[in-house]
Amino acid sequence: MSKKYDLFIIGGGINGAGIARDASGRGLSVYLADKGKVGSATSSWSSKLIHGGLRYLENYEFKLVRESLKEREVITNIASEITNPLPFIIPYKKKLRSKLLIKFGLFLYDNLGGKTKIPKSSKVNLMTDYSNILQPKFSTGFKYYDVQVDDKKLVEMNIDDAKNMGAKIVENKKVINAKNESNGWSITLENNEIVKASILINAAGPWINETVNNVININTKKSIRLVRGSHIITRKLYNEEIAFTLQNNDNRIVFVIPHNKEYSLIGTTEVDVEKPDNPKISEEEKFYLIDTINDHFIKQISTSDIISTYSGIRPLIEDFKEASKVTRDYIFDLNIQNMNAPLLNIYGGKLTTYRKLSEKVIEELEPYLPIKKTKNWTHLKKL
Repeated sequence: MSKKYDLFIIGGGINGAGIARDASGRGLSVYLADKGKVGSATSSWSSKLIHGGLRYLENYEFKLVRESLKEREVITNIASEITNPLPFIIPYKKKLRSKLLIKFGLFLYDNLGGKTKIPKSSKVNLMTDYSNILQPKFSTGFKYYDVQVDDKKLVEMNIDDAKNMGAKIVENKKVINAKNESNGWSITLENNEIVKASILINAAGPWINETVNNVININTKKSIRLVRGSHIITRKLYNEEIAFTLQNNDNRIVFVIPHNKEYSLIGTTEVDVEKPDNPKISEEEKFYLIDTINDHFIKQISTSDIISTYSGIRPLIEDFKEASKVTRDYIFDLNIQNMNAPLLNIYGGKLTTYRKLSEKVIEELEPYLPIKKTKNWTHLKKL
């Protein structure tokens, strides 16, 4: 008789990987399947930052920023080999955010997350400190810190830990059907292998509703917004080990981040799209990012300076705002029409909060798990 797993997870992005690690460490049997390579889609298309989300404060998302800042501290500790605290400079721009607003935002950013080893923010004189990088029109700036991370490696480390604790991880095998039966789930992979599990977790990211509608075959009332974020990579624009948070006239921001020692990573854009497959940067997005650089830096660039590009699709919870203001928080949709076969769909989320999300998944599913009242552990155990 084939083994029946406690959890079956669809999707090997950062959320799926985090849940597999957390659950395996609590003694639960876990099966995770990804249609491609783990961490090869949205989770490796990010801006490669573990950050509190400074700009989310403008949308009054204080709870999300607080949780993100706390997680920034945790992940810096448990993944010290692949994280690096990095100073970010915000050049002050007249007619945009006032100095008072920026200072207040940074004060909140410094303190919302509680005690931290990350340095506090400060005001800087751009004319003396960064006169060789920024144009003379920028005289005042503000410095704060966030954390750079190897996003793909973060997924892989979570997956490796899960495997070492007994989780079954399969790649390049799409789930084609999930059937709700009287005593659990019967999940069919594209090679016609059938896996039995008590609980099904849909962590398919941008493909979540496609999975709900076409694989699990139930109708979802949750609406998601697919937003493409694109980046360009150039030879490094400056030698200093600092990043920039550039303000645009449309109130959006663009990051410029040191990348692999020799390059600058510039992003990101926010463009609504219909489908999550094969995202590619548009010419319009390239020019948007180039224009932002040329408005701030002494060194001017053009499309010929672009060495490579990448784009990712963020699955955001639809709340009918402009893309930059749609929440980056996450919500769970727990379906228990059959008490013996719970289904948990995970909507939204961001790289920074994956570990906390994983803990909350276990809390949400605790009434249906064979193991009760297990202790949270992933905040203490190094990856």
